[in-house]
Amino acid sequence: MNSKLSILARMTAKDEAPVVDVPLTSSRALRVAMTRAADKALGLSLTVQSVGEELLNLDEVVAGLPPDALYISLMSEGQNVGLLGVDTQMRAAAIEMQTMGRLAKVAAPDRPATGTDLMMVLPLCTTLIGQLAETTLGSELEGWAGGVLLGPKFDSLRAAGLVIEDADFRVMRLSIDLAVGERQGELVLVLPNHQMSPKVEIVKPVDQSWSAKLRAAVDLAPATLEAILHKMTLPLGVVDSLKVGDEIPLLGATVGSVRLYAPDGVMVSEARLGQSGGKRAVRIQAAPEAMMRDLPAPEARAAANAS
Repeated sequence: MNSKLSILARMTAKDEAPVVDVPLTSSRALRVAMTRAADKALGLSLTVQSVGEELLNLDEVVAGLPPDALYISLMSEGQNVGLLGVDTQMRAAAIEMQTMGRLAKVAAPDRPATGTDLMMVLPLCTTLIGQLAETTLGSELEGWAGGVLLGPKFDSLRAAGLVIEDADFRVMRLSIDLAVGERQGELVLVLPNHQMSPKVEIVKPVDQSWSAKLRAAVDLAPATLEAILHKMTLPLGVVDSLKVGDEIPLLGATVGSVRLYAPDGVMVSEARLGQSGGKRAVRIQAAPEAMMRDLPAPEARAAANAS
């Protein structure tokens, strides 16, 4: 009896396969984020057919995107760091769901993007960026869109290329089935290929006093100094008769007797004449002390005078 029960137990037992931990891919993360965003923001059920991924520089991004899409700037810490592109069919789907509550059966005609289009797609795009923070956890896109906010729309791709700083960009293209007829849409997400972590700025204390600002401004003003080795007075006739090769004795002048004067004639410092890098230079230093010696005794002076 027991053997029969054990056989029946083995026959009725379910084979339990081991659970395999499948890593979350960036494609899967984008699909889930887009599906949730469309449902929450528009009440729209759609299918993400494919997710394309490329690594491009800014020039390649601008050259490879369709010019007729609506391009919204992506901002981080007040800087343009990327863009989000929404094609004509996705813009039309957002407008139709918010105005009629359903999608039209025919595709929308191509037309330039307007400010009204931006307002109508903002709920979808804002929700998508918010969903990415949740759906990319554990994938290679984790933190990729962290701290990113939607900014104004670009007038053109060329305008976007002028304000976005060049970098290595990750370009994610979502091909979307709108589930009505043969209507297909596309959404493009472009951000630098690194995690958008906030920058920590070190704020240095600044003296805001008026005197400190004045001193800083004065310190930056240009100044002229005149280095004078020796001053002497000569008769005008001697000066007029000077010619090339004449030697003028500088009585009492040494390399340590240089004086620096400001333009108003006030002496600023004493210096020593020398060289630096093969050019004449002066070193700021005090003048050497005068060498003094004792006067001879009166008897010695009298003997010297008598001789």
